[in-house]
Amino acid sequence: MAVQVDTLTSAGGLISLLDEDERELQYYGLVQLNSVTDRFWTEISDSISKIEILYEDESFEHRKLAALVASKIYFHLGEFDDALTFALGAGELFNLTDSSSYVQTVVNHAIDKYIELRAADNMESPIDSRLEAVVERMFARCFETKDYAQVVGIAIESRRLDILERALKNGDTRSLLAYVQKDCVGLISSIHVQAQVQELLVKVHLQFDSPDYEAVCLCLSKLNNPQKTAEILKLLIKDKSDDSKTLSAYQIAFDLDANATQEFTRAVIAELSLGDGITGGDSNVESSPITRVKSILSGDETLKLHLEFLFRNNKTDMKILDRTCKVLDSRLSLAHNAVTFSNAFMHAGTTVDNFLRENLEWLSRASSWSKFTATAALGVIHQGQVKHGFSLLQPYLPEDSTSTSPFSEGGAFFALGLIHACHGTEKVIDYLQDALISYQGQNAEILQHGACLGLGAAGMGSGSEEIAHALMNILYTDSAVSGEAAAIGLGLVMMGTKHEGTLKDMLLYAKETEHEKIIRALSVGMGLLMFGCKQEADGLIEKLIEEEDPLLRLGAVHAITMAYCGTGDNTAIRKLLHLAVSDVKDDVRRAAVTGLGFILLRSPEQVPRMVQLLSESYNPHVRVGAAVALGIACAGTGSKAAIEILEPMLKDSVDFVVEGASIALAFILIQQNDIYEPKVADIRKRFSEIIENKHSESVSRFGAALSQGIIDAGGRNVTIGLTTSDGQLNAPACAGMLLFIQFWYWFPLAHFLTLSFKPTALIAINKELQAPNIETTCLSRKALYGYPPEIEQHVAQAPAKVATAVLSTTAKARRTVKKPAEEAEEGSADAQKKASSEDNDKMDTDSATKSQVDESSMDVDEGSNSNDPKALKKGRKPGNDTFTVANLSRVLPYQQKHMKWPANCRYIPVKQGRVSGVLLVKDTTPSEPEDLISSMLQESLEEEENETASDVAETQPPEPFEYPFDNEHA
Repeated sequence: MAVQVDTLTSAGGLISLLDEDERELQYYGLVQLNSVTDRFWTEISDSISKIEILYEDESFEHRKLAALVASKIYFHLGEFDDALTFALGAGELFNLTDSSSYVQTVVNHAIDKYIELRAADNMESPIDSRLEAVVERMFARCFETKDYAQVVGIAIESRRLDILERALKNGDTRSLLAYVQKDCVGLISSIHVQAQVQELLVKVHLQFDSPDYEAVCLCLSKLNNPQKTAEILKLLIKDKSDDSKTLSAYQIAFDLDANATQEFTRAVIAELSLGDGITGGDSNVESSPITRVKSILSGDETLKLHLEFLFRNNKTDMKILDRTCKVLDSRLSLAHNAVTFSNAFMHAGTTVDNFLRENLEWLSRASSWSKFTATAALGVIHQGQVKHGFSLLQPYLPEDSTSTSPFSEGGAFFALGLIHACHGTEKVIDYLQDALISYQGQNAEILQHGACLGLGAAGMGSGSEEIAHALMNILYTDSAVSGEAAAIGLGLVMMGTKHEGTLKDMLLYAKETEHEKIIRALSVGMGLLMFGCKQEADGLIEKLIEEEDPLLRLGAVHAITMAYCGTGDNTAIRKLLHLAVSDVKDDVRRAAVTGLGFILLRSPEQVPRMVQLLSESYNPHVRVGAAVALGIACAGTGSKAAIEILEPMLKDSVDFVVEGASIALAFILIQQNDIYEPKVADIRKRFSEIIENKHSESVSRFGAALSQGIIDAGGRNVTIGLTTSDGQLNAPACAGMLLFIQFWYWFPLAHFLTLSFKPTALIAINKELQAPNIETTCLSRKALYGYPPEIEQHVAQAPAKVATAVLSTTAKARRTVKKPAEEAEEGSADAQKKASSEDNDKMDTDSATKSQVDESSMDVDEGSNSNDPKALKKGRKPGNDTFTVANLSRVLPYQQKHMKWPANCRYIPVKQGRVSGVLLVKDTTPSEPEDLISSMLQESLEEEENETASDVAETQPPEPFEYPFDNEHA
């Protein structure tokens, strides 16, 4: 019996075959039903029980076919678990090569189920062998089609390291290794599995004849293996026959300084010190490779290069600061702090403190904690000047155990820590530790507050139990002021260590103390301790979420934010969204929404869509949280979707929402100009309008002033860098951002934003760690990457003459006296004068406009030709759209993809593909003399020292002399 399937209008006849006693008829019915399932699944689903009975009948020879039909029916019903169960029963009849939506959906569900079972902490029951068979068949198919990227992803998620190793070896090993390290490892939710994958990457890397030691050392830093890292560095330095290996050792050291913790780099330095003999006894010589590697790992070389770059490229527009300073009433603490932060951020790392020198009267108006904040700003401006830190702050640091100006001296302690942020030397650490116990009395808590914050900044990520013990002693004094700083400092020092003893003490004390400031600071500190811990932080998170105290629930939010920072973990996102809409405390809701920005900072394109509705919430705390989340995730991207959400929020009726929106826009538009993003000019203008409008709320004006500093941070040469150039999380930057948003409660914490600033520079150096005078090429329009223009200076104009008032009766009398001819003649003359005046005005305007267009066209492109119609249509001169970029110049993140090293360049970068950051280059003609770039910063420091010496000489008292009339008077 044959049935024309195409002509069927109902599956009833085929279903009736299932009720027949003959097995052949039942088999025939299943075959036909299998072919028409997509058309008649609604009708067949009513008889699904009949098909299941045939599958469960073990005597039925074709029960696998029944399972396949049942699976298809359940797929159409949306019951994917049942569809998978019956697909597994279908065995080989379930064709993985089929590209239908049914097969793809069931296979994806099978993989998800397999991953879920493999990732379970307690695998009490074994995984169904049939499910494993489907996954194995899927792996085999991918290997046949050479789809290794898919294999890698599934193998990592399902913890099949055997499959991962096989894929790495069978495919393009080097590119796959780079893909796993950059895009996959950071997304693994389990720290244990992450370590296993890192170990596998090291194993595969070392199987090459010439391993990628830079990638190996990066893995070793994540595995916290300083011994093996030091061995590799020694191996590279030991081979003196090839300069490339020594340069590679230097490049690895720079990358470790940028990516690893302070604790790890110090351990590597200690390991290197055990083998000084490898350099032939010259390890104590300043120019020896081993000494240079130690200097690089300690951060000295990176700081020196960044200081030089920021100083020589400083493009701060002082007119913005001057105008803001004049508009805001510096007698008010909030206004004074606003200008302080704006100046600090604009000059962060540039060492330029001219604004403070030129506005001593404004500076003198600071009082109490405003004085603390103003002094601490010196640490932001001079960040990285580790050699001159004490001398710069000498006028502010206390000279003995007594305090004369506690706020200024406490701010100096904080500034000292910021100068040595993440690079604290023993001298600085010991000095600040002594300050904690040396000062007692009425003002002790103010000094201890600054010293605790300074210790936290200088010892960040060091994991030093000695520092932690000193900070814990201050915490136990139960002083609200010093205890708050001690809790934050403790979190910074032990950041990412998940130290059980410290965590237990912090949680216990948070429940005992009655000071809200301390509890809130402890919640932040516990979050910092769990940085990057992912699932290992879940126990603490669940415990804190159940607390009745909202400040401890705030700790749960910070723990989620830091533990899953940059992972995009769906579970963490769901927890934050739940808290954002359900918690009764506004602080918890605001922090939960803000935390979304941290978790999704590696996928900023998802954030605008996620917080769109939250930005329109009736609750202003949720709205400001959405704004800040957008700013954090989309920092430096110029995201149009984010700007579209934030721009209307500048007109919000709540002042702190305007403040948050302003700061978020500054984050997003940092280092953008109005050619690359036309909104920049309007938003900068809006900041100025908010500040200059006396009717604006003081909080809104504060946020706008802060935003002016952020958008022009570091002399317009830094961006918000929460990830490194290699795609790794920048731990100090993430911590600095978390502490910055705590300025909501305590203004001085805003200074920590400087930890998030990353210089956007091309810094190429040779084997002597000196910068040669070289150039690279950018294959794009120069105007897209230029600095924003400075604001126009307002020119005072002479007051316009006021027209004399003329009464209507007088005018009427005059009109009656005039003769018709005279009126006509007079009217003609007036018309001519008016026309002449309008022509002159128009001429001036057109001339000015033409001049501006010509100048802008000259700025846009140089070396133009006349063959580009697109360029003519846009109103600019057509050109070849290329320009050169000199060494120690600014290179923006979105500019990097257009950068290229010249073909015949004398210097070749050691790390191919990189065009920004500190980059070692090899000299191909070492016999020829080099053209090196002199240090402008060093020259400036020497000039200042000479001027100081000459001033001292000029102010020496005169030599003793005898007054000639003394004898006469006598």
